[in-house]
Amino acid sequence: MSINLKDLKKFPGNKKLGGEFKFIPVDYRNKTVEDIPNLQPHEVNVQAIIKVGKTIDPKTGKRVRPLRPNLCLVSELPDPNPKTGEADQVGFILNLRKEKKLELASDGAATVPNGERLVSHLIKVYKEKRVLNFKDAWTPSQQLKRWETEVGHIPLDELDAAQITAAKNILLEGRSPKTVNNYLSALSSCFDYAIKHLHWINANPVKNVAKDKVNNEIDRYMTDEERNRFFEGLESTKSPTLKVLCHFGINTGCRKGEAHGLTWDNIDFELNTISFTKTKRIRTCVGIDKAGEMIYERNKVTPTLKNGSKLKVISMKNMPELRKLLMEYKLRSNCEYVFPQDTQHSFRFLLEKCNIDNFRFHDLRHSCASYLVQSGVPLLEAAHHLGQKDYNSVLRYAHLAEDVTEGTGSVVAARIYGKR
Repeated sequence: MSINLKDLKKFPGNKKLGGEFKFIPVDYRNKTVEDIPNLQPHEVNVQAIIKVGKTIDPKTGKRVRPLRPNLCLVSELPDPNPKTGEADQVGFILNLRKEKKLELASDGAATVPNGERLVSHLIKVYKEKRVLNFKDAWTPSQQLKRWETEVGHIPLDELDAAQITAAKNILLEGRSPKTVNNYLSALSSCFDYAIKHLHWINANPVKNVAKDKVNNEIDRYMTDEERNRFFEGLESTKSPTLKVLCHFGINTGCRKGEAHGLTWDNIDFELNTISFTKTKRIRTCVGIDKAGEMIYERNKVTPTLKNGSKLKVISMKNMPELRKLLMEYKLRSNCEYVFPQDTQHSFRFLLEKCNIDNFRFHDLRHSCASYLVQSGVPLLEAAHHLGQKDYNSVLRYAHLAEDVTEGTGSVVAARIYGKR
């Protein structure tokens, strides 16, 4: 259509607009389509015409009218190019119509042919229906958000392995193989959902993308020399929590969220036990806004551990150094939680001071595991100590087997503090 649609004096009539959209006065109660040539562009709406799938309602037998949502004002259409006199106003309108149609389809109000459904539409639905309920919704939502920037504009049934591989190379250049594979897994799960639950596609294109080889046997842990420097640095830290938290982490091998979820009633100094029952999560998804973005609550405590277990018990019977630190620390504490403060900045500062590179708090857990295995502790017993998810069938009885962690606790303490 070569005419300028903003020139309403030459309005051709809705029948000549193509049947996918129409013009209607903003004040439709007092004005009609016949009045449009006498109106200003800001007084006329562009309406989409979107079929809802069924032409006859099977319950009532009445005709089902198409949806007619407003897209924009005529005044918001692009102006013609001053040199060529042309403007893709129809293309602009059809793009708005497509976006509106996908939005309505998300709520089940409209049907969308495969060729019109975009990858971004699938990601939006998957986040609302599935990711929203994940314990860790932040990580997959951020991964999918980055995929959306690269492939979100592609029709769902046109996305192939070559396009995903090209996007992967752009998004994840310089990332570790494990990170690359995690991003691919997030997108793959999204497509699996489209196949099994939405029935929008028949094949998952991510399955044809090669994953990078990951060496899972390599984990960062503190050498004995690094640990000695680290412990010396802890003696001079100004943080009231960091010293005890780090000794606690490397002895128990717990996750950071499990340590921050610990309350003093979880530590029994008479029975010499530490009972992990809660996890403090940095971000917990509590909803989703109109734009499809996740709404997060920070530092929320949940009544389960990260692996889904309700209880993990560690014995302190053979950890006298840790027990002493905790008892002295409790005398200074005036809070319900054992480790209420976020020590992230103090931890990083200490690592720089001790000249320890490429190390995270979670690597204290790896250090604990490494010390156990290097000292000859069987993998299953090490798993008891760490609360590994892979041994959930055994961990349901872990709180009845405190004698197991008495032995592992003794091994870790001897490696850290020397033989007694």
